[in-house]
Order: sequence, then structure tokens, then C-alpha cells
Amino acid sequence: MKTRRMRRVAARYQWDRLKVSFWFAPVVMAIAAVLLAWLMYWIDGLLPNEILQDSRLVLSGTPSELRSVLIGIASSVLATAGVVFTLLTLPLSTVAAQYGSRLLRVFLGDRTTQLVLGTFVATFVYCLAAALSILPATIEPEGPQLTVSVGFLLMLASFSSLIVLVQHISTMLQAPNIAAAAGAELRDVVLSEIPGQTTSSDGSKEELKIFSDFMTEKDAHPIRVRQAGVIQYIDPDTLLTLAIEHNLVIRLIHKPGDIVWHDKQVASIWPANRVDEDLDRQIRNAFRIGNGRTPTQDVAYAVNQLVEMAVRAMSAAINDPYTAMTCLNYIGEGLALFIKHGEKSSCYYDQNNQLRLVLDPVTIVELFDNAFTMLRHASCDNASVLLHMLQVIDTIAQEADSTRVIEELLSHVNLIQTESKAGSLIDADRERISDTCEKFRESYHLKLAELSA
Repeated sequence: MKTRRMRRVAARYQWDRLKVSFWFAPVVMAIAAVLLAWLMYWIDGLLPNEILQDSRLVLSGTPSELRSVLIGIASSVLATAGVVFTLLTLPLSTVAAQYGSRLLRVFLGDRTTQLVLGTFVATFVYCLAAALSILPATIEPEGPQLTVSVGFLLMLASFSSLIVLVQHISTMLQAPNIAAAAGAELRDVVLSEIPGQTTSSDGSKEELKIFSDFMTEKDAHPIRVRQAGVIQYIDPDTLLTLAIEHNLVIRLIHKPGDIVWHDKQVASIWPANRVDEDLDRQIRNAFRIGNGRTPTQDVAYAVNQLVEMAVRAMSAAINDPYTAMTCLNYIGEGLALFIKHGEKSSCYYDQNNQLRLVLDPVTIVELFDNAFTMLRHASCDNASVLLHMLQVIDTIAQEADSTRVIEELLSHVNLIQTESKAGSLIDADRERISDTCEKFRESYHLKLAELSA
């Protein structure tokens, strides 16, 4: 049972890595190509060549001739694959230079690019596997005509996919498409972080206070990581199950996206005398440490990807406010979705309403700061972007149903007005921003009064 839990954690972590790799789809398609070659060779053995020799759609010849055809196709595909790799390096360098290296995962995870690359690899592997399967004419006089014909069709499909790749790259590199892909990642991680089924307790605040007052750090068993890096993933389900099995209370000190040093404490366990070396290892394995942040469980990082793209667009070298406004639209969508589903609870209970797991989830306040602060500074001299930011904030406010969220949005409205005064805007633009801020303030105050009533 413990092994299966650890495998499930590793599977979810590895799947996110596989989705943004160029080798996963080609390897799967290459294995499928080998199986297809063997299948076609077996079918060829069942059908006499006389049945297909008059067909114009089937290649015919002696075993040695058909083997030469397959090797020739493999050589042509291998030579053309160099062009494919050249086409792939162009968008990688462009995305890294213009949008930031963090946005590379958006391109690496593109399904069309992976499938085109996999088509060339699969065709090459198919032709080699089929050629090696052909026996000499002295052993098997009839050549595998269907097998070679399928190889020829795969070659045509490979060259057709090259045209698709050129067309796809020309559209993929457009800023709206890059922003849309990053926005989709934000939407996916928000949906995956929807609060799960946890047993709540009416006395949760009181229990948490008791927990804080009496379960001191000196009485806890510390869980320390064995490597330095970024926490990419934590599995609360595994930790909750371990806490129930061993009658523990686990407190997480860090969350996904935090940087930790070697031997850094990431969790505390009560009571300490129930934690042995094996349990320490199991809890430690619920943390995945890597070199960089990923949006697998890190909502803030998914927001930061769009913010980085928007900030770079507002730099003096690029000066593209439309891209910044597009990124703001997707940021607004993701934050509104986060508000709609609500923040994750910081306390997890078992079926008997016993506190088992305490964590520090990402809050909407953190996400608002990540979304607006840096871009607000970068856009202080552009009234259009500041006004669009206000419109996005107002759209988010329409989804809000708590005073805490409205008050936080109201503070960002005030900060935008202050930022506009610090920038080099003309008086007319400052007045437009001021009037918009005042209108939103009145609206939010009314909404606060309604929610408080």
C-alpha cells in the first residue's frame, strides 16, 4: 500500500515532465512503429503476392529490392529530419529571447510539434524494423509488399507533416497564441487545485489555536529535505493518509514554489516519538524537489508566466502594450476562476474530525500581488495598460463574494492611481485613470456594504 502511494505521487510528477518533453511522443510512436512493422509483415505472410501484384497502390518486387526501398525511405526521412530539428530550434530561441526562458515549457508541451517530430522518428524506425524483418529470397521467395507500401505511405505522411509544422510554427510564435497557451496552463492548475473532499470541523479554529499553543516546535519531529532546490510538488493526500495511519499531526512549513536549502526543515510531526526512519523517508518522499518551478501545483508560478510575458512586452526594447493587455485578460480569467472555486483549506481532518494536516495554501492576496504589482510598475507610463488592468480588476470583482477579496482589489485600484501619478503620463490620461478608479471605488464600497449587511 505504501509503495503504491509513492508511485502515484511519482506518476503525477513525472506526467507533468513528460508533457513538456520532445522525446516522449517520439519514443511512444517509435515503439508503435516497430509493432506495426511486425504486424504488417505477419499479414504479408498470410496473403499471397499474386492477390496484390496487379494493384497500383502496392509496391512489388523481390525481397532484396523491397529491402532497398525501405532503406532508401529511411535515409530520405533521416536527411529531412535535420530540417525538422532546424525548424524546432528557431522557435525555442525566439521564445526564450522575447518572452522569457520560463515560457519555453509552453512550446515544449505543444502537441503538434511533438507529433510531427514523432512522425519522422516513427517512419524511420518502421522502415528499419521492416527491412531487418525481410528474409533472403532463398528462405522466403515472396517479398512483403504490404509492409513496404505502408512504409511508403508513412514517408508521404512525414513530408506532409513538415508542411503542417511550418504552418504551425508561424502561428505558434504569435504573441496571442503564446499567451493563450500560458493562460490554459493557469486555468488547468487552478482547476486541479480545487479544494478536495476534506472533513471539516465546526471547531476548526479552536483546534488550530490549541494546535498552535501546545504543539510547539521543540516537541515536534522535523522533516528535512536531502537536496537544495524548489519544491515542485507536495502530495497532501499521501501525507493525510500517513497521518491517519500513524495517528499524527503534520504541519507543512513550505508550499510548492518555495526554495529550500539542503537539510532545510519542510514539515513538523507530532508526536515525535511515533516517527521512525522509515516513516520519515515516506513523508520526505511526498516532497518533490527540482531546479525550477512548474505549474503542476504552483498557481503563483502559472500567474508569473503570464506576468513575465507582459512585463517583457512593456520593456523599452519591445514596447508592445497589446500583448500585455492580452496577458492581463488570461490572468483575470484564472484569478476569477480561483475566486469562484475558493481557496484550499489550511486544515485537513480525518473521518473522526481529528486534525491531521496543517498547510499554508496559496491565497488570493498573494496571487493579486503577483499578478498586478510588477506589471503595474512596468506600465506606469502607459495609460492604456493601466486602464485595462482596472477593467480586469473590475471583472474579477464581479466574481467576488467576500469582503476580503473586494478590499484587496480596492487596494490595488488605489495603487494603480498612485502609480499613474508617479509615471510620465499627461494630465488627460491621469484624469481618465483617476475617474475610473473613483467609479470603481464607489462600486466596491457599495458591494462591501451589501456583503457586510
